[in-house]
Amino acid sequence: MRYITICAGILLVLACGKDKPATKPSIKIKSVSGNIVPPSGGLQITLEFSDKEGDVNDSLFVKKIRLNTIPPVSGTTIRDSFWLMIPDFPAKSNGEIILNLDYQNHLISAAQAPNDPNDPTKKISDTIIMRFALQDKGGNTSDTVNTDKIVIMR
Repeated sequence: MRYITICAGILLVLACGKDKPATKPSIKIKSVSGNIVPPSGGLQITLEFSDKEGDVNDSLFVKKIRLNTIPPVSGTTIRDSFWLMIPDFPAKSNGEIILNLDYQNHLISAAQAPNDPNDPTKKISDTIIMRFALQDKGGNTSDTVNTDKIVIMR
């Protein structure tokens, strides 16, 4: 009798857990327009998303992970993370988010790059990995996804 009670309890817990919708959105990188960005160039990244409720039109967190071994000029501001607001659109459980990232506002990491006499531009390029996380209207946040290395020429 005890085994029947335990089995019935386990089945009840499993049955109740099945009805809960997966509220956490998910994202993955579909494409990146290139891994080298020239001075004043741009970068397009396409993300695929899925979300049970279809309420992903909130915000996208972007973090630039700077891989350069030489630090930027002393006292320079490092712009390593920012939020992008996602425009309102009808509820959709999956789709794409296309990011058109601007050189000056989104891509360069160090506000002032260190000098490099061996580089044609005389500045050390930023080598970064970009990390993304999607937040939906309910405040649920996706796992993070990372690009491969991207070189931002200076």
